[in-house]
Amino acid sequence: MKSRLAPVLAAVSVAAVVGMAALAAQQPPPAGAPAPAVRPPLPRSPEIHPDRTVTFRITAPKATEVTLNGSWDAGTNLPMTKDAAGVWSTTIGPLAPQLWGYWYTVDGVKALDPSNGETQRDGSRYDNLLMISGQESEWWDFKDVAHGTVQAVWYPSPTLKMANRRMMVYTPPGYEAGSQRYPVLYLLHGGGGDEDAWLTMGRANIIMDNLIAAGKAKPMVVVMPNGNATQTVSQGFGFGPTPAPQSVQAPAPPPIQAAQAAQGGQPGAGRGGAPQPYAGSYPESLVKDVIPFVEKRFRVLTAKDDRAIAGLSMGGGHTLAATNNNPGTFAYIGVFSSGPQAIDDTVRKQIQAVKAGGVKFYWLGAGAADTARERTVNLSQLVKQEGFHTSYREIPGRHYWFLWRDFLTHYAQIAFQPQPKSETAARGQP
Repeated sequence: MKSRLAPVLAAVSVAAVVGMAALAAQQPPPAGAPAPAVRPPLPRSPEIHPDRTVTFRITAPKATEVTLNGSWDAGTNLPMTKDAAGVWSTTIGPLAPQLWGYWYTVDGVKALDPSNGETQRDGSRYDNLLMISGQESEWWDFKDVAHGTVQAVWYPSPTLKMANRRMMVYTPPGYEAGSQRYPVLYLLHGGGGDEDAWLTMGRANIIMDNLIAAGKAKPMVVVMPNGNATQTVSQGFGFGPTPAPQSVQAPAPPPIQAAQAAQGGQPGAGRGGAPQPYAGSYPESLVKDVIPFVEKRFRVLTAKDDRAIAGLSMGGGHTLAATNNNPGTFAYIGVFSSGPQAIDDTVRKQIQAVKAGGVKFYWLGAGAADTARERTVNLSQLVKQEGFHTSYREIPGRHYWFLWRDFLTHYAQIAFQPQPKSETAARGQP
């Protein structure tokens, strides 16, 4: 009898507890208890108009001053006005087709747009995203095409004395279902970024999907490691130790960057600091740890002619260190907004050795107002003098992602293509 009653009594007890909880939930709050917060309805924001002007709105009835900040030119502290319902708004533009970042300042405190769930993380800074579609932004605009897969992959790095580090790996559409082996692009981020930067800021996976779908790029695997040698993993995902603040501070976006430069600063002018010893460095770990792991773990081609590397800013410096110290490892090299501090005999000899190692194409690019433009131009002139198949692309813009998304789009169309042709300096041309 006892064995039969036990389950019944247990069921009755559970039902009683559930019933009491439901009854308690229906009771009014005790006298004097504060009323539950009521979230006001969210206004429509951002609202993109047919002429590419954009209206931004945020509800802040108790605020005394609200401003809009954006990564477009003259986008600093734009005043907003409040209506009778406490909604602040402003209309700006028209904005050029591009992926823009923006945020609000509410009574001196930075705030994201609660009406817009699209955000980006640049180091420890979070901003909202705004995509203005058009011809100029078509390659990093999301389209209904076949999509590749992005994986978060952990690998050991004996060179950096770490049992586990994380990198992101893009595999092209059809990878999982097939048996084909693919070439590999090692894509390196800049200072303040991490293994997530080329995805959230650079839209690398979207760019590759669109180029492959259009037949403009060869299907390839793209490996995006974390270039901060002391980090095991990027922040923002609840993994691992929180990185030190100084290791995750990305340079300010335009136009704040422009204001800093006008005051005598050089934000982004290097973003990698002084040259570091190669032994035990991240660039050494890229060659000794990352490449062997990728070639064992993924279905990729392993010859030199099937490896490409490219990096922006600090990642451009890492690209130089990895290629200059390992001639014959990469067939395609891309340097975005970066270059050596000086062109001396050591650099010349290194570049000559890289040339002898069989590089098929050396691609470079910088912005017209780029703080790294001079170094990039100097490196471009050197590789041209040394007889590389090469091109240099210059477009309007400062040291920011507007440039680097464009550069990846063009570089990916050169990598792994037969008999690439040298180009003269291109300004804003595909």
